[in-house]
Amino acid sequence: MIYLFVKWVTRIAIRVFFRKIYFYNKDVIKEGVPTILAINHPTAFIDPIFVATHIKPKTYTMLRGDLFNSPFKIWLLDQIGTIPIFRFRNGFEGMRQNQDSFERCYDLLNKNGCISILSEGTMKHEKRLRPIQKGTAKMALGVYEKHGNENVQIVPVGVNYSDSNQMRSMLMASVGEPILIKDYLDDYQENPRKAILQITREVERQLKTRVIHIADPADDVWINQVLEIQRNNLESTIWPGYSEDDSLRQKEMELTQRLNTKTAEEKASLKSAVTNYFQKIKKNNYTDQGIVQPQHGNLSATLFLLIGFLPALLGAITNFFPFTIAKKLATAKVKKVEFFSSVRLGTYLGIYLIQYFILLILSFLVWKLWLWIAVLATPFLGYFAVGYFDKVELWREVRKVRAADREELLRERKAVLSAAIR
Repeated sequence: MIYLFVKWVTRIAIRVFFRKIYFYNKDVIKEGVPTILAINHPTAFIDPIFVATHIKPKTYTMLRGDLFNSPFKIWLLDQIGTIPIFRFRNGFEGMRQNQDSFERCYDLLNKNGCISILSEGTMKHEKRLRPIQKGTAKMALGVYEKHGNENVQIVPVGVNYSDSNQMRSMLMASVGEPILIKDYLDDYQENPRKAILQITREVERQLKTRVIHIADPADDVWINQVLEIQRNNLESTIWPGYSEDDSLRQKEMELTQRLNTKTAEEKASLKSAVTNYFQKIKKNNYTDQGIVQPQHGNLSATLFLLIGFLPALLGAITNFFPFTIAKKLATAKVKKVEFFSSVRLGTYLGIYLIQYFILLILSFLVWKLWLWIAVLATPFLGYFAVGYFDKVELWREVRKVRAADREELLRERKAVLSAAIR
């Protein structure tokens, strides 16, 4: 019950935190099949938590062992499906405890469980797939060694963000095809290292087709700007906030691969054009989205904002305290960019739940129908408010662009995108 409660409230919080979520092919991950999810790792916690909250099987997630530092935490973290994993810095005792964790994973998988592993081994806030470690393959084969279970499968999952450090950014995930361990057992019997390497390479191959990868870190800034231009051409709606379509991620991957293969001279020319364009819009306090999506400033958009103002205001009031505290705490305490969104999301969810339970207790004490209706409506009003103020911000961005500037900048951004896709 604790796991299901945490799963569903976290799922809702993730859908509030991200403006758009695209999750493709998730039905490949089925219940009743021993499954290891091989996930890439651009953030501290959001990647595995997002996947776990959006699939059917109960998913066990490997978590930093130093967080299991009291009896209550050990009990709670166990209830929500986490397994401690210790690092070298935790010392010999921690590394010794890892064997117990691995044994538990083997047993869970033998009972048709589902476990997620962050297969890169390290996290990095970037659009880049890092080398896949052998631990995923070793765990799958470890189940076979201990229990003789040949049915374990590895399912690669690529998780991508427009900007993982920003609230109301976009998340694009894609699930690969199952890698069946039984297909590698003959090679394993002959040469275990060879089989481990083959499985690891297959995990990496599939993730390479699902993770947006900027080959040269020196190109990060301007390629992300080109992706923003293309994304704003394709994406203009805020609702619905969840989809299983994969076209946006595929287009971003295709464009990134095209940019990766350009010559040094082509990259330099394109980088200069992109930089000049974004300098112009920054100088005028414009945004690319405000330039290319004028429909969000028309009469119907204005009428929607007028009609929706009161419910959005009520929703904003109930979310103001959790949003504000979460952002301030993350800004003040988080030193590594990879932890910022994870801490902000977790803090927001914790404060919101405490606030909501207080409102429920107040409703019991007062026992007025109007108060019950108001309290039950606050989550829906809060979600509406988040999307509403996204539209308000976009309306402002559109309305402040002068018509003459828009025509000139549209021509310039069209030339940039044409050069990018050539």
